[in-house]
Amino acid sequence: MAYTPKPNTGTLWPNDYKKSENQPDKRGDLLLDRALLKLLMSKTDDDLIKITISGWTRVINGKDCVSIVAAEPYVKPAYKPVPEDDSDILF
Repeated sequence: MAYTPKPNTGTLWPNDYKKSENQPDKRGDLLLDRALLKLLMSKTDDDLIKITISGWTRVINGKDCVSIVAAEPYVKPAYKPVPEDDSDILF
């Protein structure tokens, strides 16, 4: 049974062909879902689009790798102070 990757995931493997310091230590692929790309592109007119990447060190088929997931960047909710209810204060 062939492996079917999940959307917005990938893996970085050791670069077995590295011959100089300028070459990457790890290489791999990241498979992005078209819907995620469209969503991110619709939220900005900038030429650069930020994607949050998370990674986990794993061993797959006896090889060390980094399993990665791409997601929409976290946006901290705007702080909205809750109005105090002063109706029960007697003065």
